[in-house]
Amino acid sequence: MPPSYVIEHLDEAIEKHWVRVHYQPIVRTISGQLCAMEGLARWDDWGFLTPPFFISILEQHNLIHKLDAFLIEEVCRNQARVRKAGLPSVPVSLNLSRLDFINCDIFAIVERAVRKYNVPRDLLHLEIVENILTDRNKKIGEVLDRFRAAGYEIWMDDFGSGYSSLKFLKDQRFDLLKMDMAFLKSDTQRARDIIISIISMDKRIGNRTLAEGVETQEQFEFLREIGCEKIQGYYLGRPRPYDETIHNCLEKGITVELGCWKAYYDAIMDVNFLTGHALLLIEYRDHAYHILFANQKSRELFWQGDAERYRQWEEALNTYTQPSMRYLRRGLHRVMLNGEDEELAYPLNGDFVMMDCHRVISYSGRCLLAVDCRLHKIAHEGDLFRPAYFLRNLFYLYDKVATINLTKHEIIELTQPQLRSGLHKLPLGQALAEYAEQSIYHADHKRFAEFFDFKTIPERVAASKLGSIVEAFRTKGPDGTLIWKTHRIARIASREQDIYFCVVRVSDAQDMSHYEEKCRAQYVLPSDGAEDSMELLWKNFITGFPLPAFWKDNQRRFRGVNQKFLDFYDFDSVRELLERTDEDMNWHVHPEPFERDEHDVLEKGITIRDVPGQCLARGVQRNILATKWPVYDVQGNIAGLMGYFVSAEALAHVQQQSHEALFVDRVTRLANVKGLLFLLAQYLDEYRFGHRNFVAVFIRIRAIDRLLRRYGEEACNELLGCIADEIRRIVGPVGASGRFDRNQFLVFSQYTSQEEVRDLGQRLRTGIEAIHSFGQRSCTLFVEMHMAYLQDQSDFYEDIIAALLDRWKKKS
Repeated sequence: MPPSYVIEHLDEAIEKHWVRVHYQPIVRTISGQLCAMEGLARWDDWGFLTPPFFISILEQHNLIHKLDAFLIEEVCRNQARVRKAGLPSVPVSLNLSRLDFINCDIFAIVERAVRKYNVPRDLLHLEIVENILTDRNKKIGEVLDRFRAAGYEIWMDDFGSGYSSLKFLKDQRFDLLKMDMAFLKSDTQRARDIIISIISMDKRIGNRTLAEGVETQEQFEFLREIGCEKIQGYYLGRPRPYDETIHNCLEKGITVELGCWKAYYDAIMDVNFLTGHALLLIEYRDHAYHILFANQKSRELFWQGDAERYRQWEEALNTYTQPSMRYLRRGLHRVMLNGEDEELAYPLNGDFVMMDCHRVISYSGRCLLAVDCRLHKIAHEGDLFRPAYFLRNLFYLYDKVATINLTKHEIIELTQPQLRSGLHKLPLGQALAEYAEQSIYHADHKRFAEFFDFKTIPERVAASKLGSIVEAFRTKGPDGTLIWKTHRIARIASREQDIYFCVVRVSDAQDMSHYEEKCRAQYVLPSDGAEDSMELLWKNFITGFPLPAFWKDNQRRFRGVNQKFLDFYDFDSVRELLERTDEDMNWHVHPEPFERDEHDVLEKGITIRDVPGQCLARGVQRNILATKWPVYDVQGNIAGLMGYFVSAEALAHVQQQSHEALFVDRVTRLANVKGLLFLLAQYLDEYRFGHRNFVAVFIRIRAIDRLLRRYGEEACNELLGCIADEIRRIVGPVGASGRFDRNQFLVFSQYTSQEEVRDLGQRLRTGIEAIHSFGQRSCTLFVEMHMAYLQDQSDFYEDIIAALLDRWKKKS
């Protein structure tokens, strides 16, 4: 086909959609999920035209910008279609030609399409090849800077294919480098060494890496092993229309990565996969530890390459059966909670594996830990029988080993069997309080405090026939499960100081009958009557407890309620709600907070106290404070939850005490709806009696609703806080601001000229739209703004008051 055909029919091909966008999947190696796609042009009218053919012709005749503008429009239109259908959005990368920067305002074209379809900028990535940067036209660099400042990711395509790649890495910053896997066509060790060197360099300078042209499972495994983060190629799928690409990925078991997890998995870039040691990436999710990645050296070290051993090791990591695994899990848990790196010594086949543990990132109930492992061999077989080796292995029998110095009022915990790295010193009172709060079952707090009463420890130890005192307490595991653990204290000989040795271990089953009976006797007196006192107490609790109380199974379904609960909701019998959840009953206008709290109780074993909320009872919305706690079975597993709540009538006095609860939005710390009503009244008084003009600036940010669905309430509240901080900064002390609705803000400001108002509006718009990220998450915010002047629109202010009053009534 002659080149003239392409030139003469380009406009027609665009208009009639002979040119279409096909999408090729990009997969994250560590998770195996679809994390992006590349949008590629395909021309098919009377026959298929190959992209190299028509693209080169369009570039030669300075027409490529027309094609690229159409592709940008189509990708944004498709993103809007996907979002409207309620499907997960996948970021798309598009190639920009050097001529796009010269023959048109490519930044304006991209921004126009993004705003037209309300597409977040983090869903559109821009790829350039290095020959763009060889051009001496300064305009290209300036436009790239504008894209970066606006929040777009800039990718370098075909890295290493030209002569100046390293020079441009020195002068320009890229979010990702794409390598062509042509390096591996020969599949020699030299070719692999080159790729390893490129990835190592990319990580050191802070770039993410993507290998395109991946065609085999072997190539994929090699790239995953060396830490290449993303791959693209025929191994995953050929370019197809968007829906076909998604369907093809799902058929292969490749799920879509939700946008809220992008920053989480991007953080893996900081992990050095080329450490030369055995490397484990362990992820904590769903209240268990999972091996996300194990390199070849770690597979050989721990499991000798046996998949069944791998499975058994991961399973053992989440049980209490092996002392060494309990020790490892405790260490991982400490790193996960406090974020401080820690070295652990894990016993393996008579030797030790030194594990350097580092928390990579923690987000939304998940935590990623990088564990760098080095084998420390016992020098001689005779070392196995030396006291030091025995002491090290005895350490794994205990969950805690510590010395208590009553003279200095401090506790030193041995967290590792290596003394230098494993000593953790804390004030005695602080350490015991933290341990009790985090680990000891609340019903055992009093016995725990009595046992660790350091004023009486010397006397009790001295009076003991065995020279030590011992007591068992129900202790929480990481998933909230209760385990009986024995705590023993013995005195250490010392001339100058009063020092004691304390160890904690999982209790033997035969030791527990005494403690179970002791705990029962703590609450229930022996009964001589025919009716068991526990049953008698239960009946009286159901009929006489003065607050509405309930209990549920571990699926959050009601199993029982007391009389006050029935009275509150006007039920005749528990049968009306048996086996149903709160959502089944439809009595919460906003059920998500209640559901989230109950999952925390059931999955973490925590107690929540006095959490505010609203519920519908007898057709009326009522304010309540709810308290809930876990219910344990005889094995110490969480079997359900119990709770009670206090109604609004009992809370009225508390609500009147707090000015903030009345006038301040708890998320943004700006005025809430009632606070805005109060502020508006003040501004109206100033206008009527002081003749001071003021303006009301309404701000709506629709993206907040989308980000709420994408990242969840907790993350969205963080963004709202960032927006509120920006509004406060701009408005300053001369104005007032508040949150009118979830995605709406209202600003009041006095002025002397309308030029001041226009300037205020422009600064608010620019400041808010300049927020491209919060925490480690990206966002694109577009501001809708309306300004009302009192002297021109007095009726409008009556509408403001009516709207605020209506919103306040709904919130109340």
